[in-house]
Amino acid sequence: MKCLLINPWIADFAAYNFWVRPLGLYRLASWLNARGAEFLILDCLSPFKAPGKFRRQPVKCPIRSDIPVRRPFARYGIGLEEFRRRLKAAGPVDCVMITSVMSYWYPGVQWVVEEIRKQLPGIPMVLGGIYATLWPEHARRTSGADLICQGPIEAYSDGLADFLGLERVPEAQEKSWYHLNGILDDVGYWAVRTATGCPFACSYCASGIVSGPFAPRNPEEVIREIAWLYSRGIGQIAFYDDALLVDFEHRLKPVLLGLRKLGIRVVFHTPNGLHARLVTPEAARLLTETGFRSIRLSLETVNPVRQKDTGGKVTSRDLEYAVGNLLDAGMPRSAMGVYLLVGLPGQGLDEIEEGVRYVKSLGLRPYLAEFSPIPGTVEWKRLEQAGLVSETMDPLLTNNSLFYRLFSGYDYARFKKLKRIAAA
Repeated sequence: MKCLLINPWIADFAAYNFWVRPLGLYRLASWLNARGAEFLILDCLSPFKAPGKFRRQPVKCPIRSDIPVRRPFARYGIGLEEFRRRLKAAGPVDCVMITSVMSYWYPGVQWVVEEIRKQLPGIPMVLGGIYATLWPEHARRTSGADLICQGPIEAYSDGLADFLGLERVPEAQEKSWYHLNGILDDVGYWAVRTATGCPFACSYCASGIVSGPFAPRNPEEVIREIAWLYSRGIGQIAFYDDALLVDFEHRLKPVLLGLRKLGIRVVFHTPNGLHARLVTPEAARLLTETGFRSIRLSLETVNPVRQKDTGGKVTSRDLEYAVGNLLDAGMPRSAMGVYLLVGLPGQGLDEIEEGVRYVKSLGLRPYLAEFSPIPGTVEWKRLEQAGLVSETMDPLLTNNSLFYRLFSGYDYARFKKLKRIAAA
């Protein structure tokens, strides 16, 4: 059996490449390999530089015409003709397997399915990933895929094998993705996880639903993966962990010390915010010495009540502790940034302004991350009780560029001014 694995386009009002990589698709490639199937990858988001902009093509937004976003809705990634060329070059395949990331990017999935139906009529299509997991009924109803798979691949392994007519194989017999040919492309960056899931339970996050329980990898395996990437010219690596510094002594520390012992030096990035209270003097020193050059710290809000209510993982004092340790270790302020959530239920602009000015007072740049409600989370349930969201709504209405403008009641002129202050 030969399967075509597709990472679809981004469908959004804005998109930026923060070291984007479809790690779930690579995991699927190793799953197929262990069962005797061949695979090809068609990544609509490759090759593009990171950090940097994707190519974009304005398209008609599939929902209401009165949406209050000035940027045009667009398809981000390779051009449609390039997609068709790559699809033709893939040759005959027995099935198509599509991943999905942000739920509100689902039109990208629909565009892929539409093209496959035109070019490869009758080919079975399987959809997995985050959108398929969080909005399965919407995906079954509108995506056009023949099978919807929810959760991490371990959750549907046997069912998928039966659907494809493949042998059921124990997970222990699978090889890591980086043992496989056909994975790497011409882009000099990659993404790595030292664990899946997260031990925390923040009220706005669906990590546990999407990735399952917190499951750290063997540090030696992570070292081998990064060493393999390094040997093939990869010079920048982003850690995709939701909890990179948890159990630092037994997880990330052995990885960084092992890489240093091997003489491997790459530039590391943490696009997912680090837990500030875990940035100890030792962790800060090792991060600085081993090549971390873009550090993001999660604060979310300066409101102590909301800090506790959203999960209690960080306080303003924790942030100051982390920043002080990083500065003492020699990390430049320009390498650090702080995430602040905006648009949380009940969160006013005064709170956001206080957060922006507080982070700026530390000499750091605040990064305003617009809240997007996710089914299954505590915040979703609160909004559902308030009648603002439902599982029958269009996932596009949860778009982070759109949701706060529709439901927060913010004075947009004032919010835009806060964004300018944050970026200054």
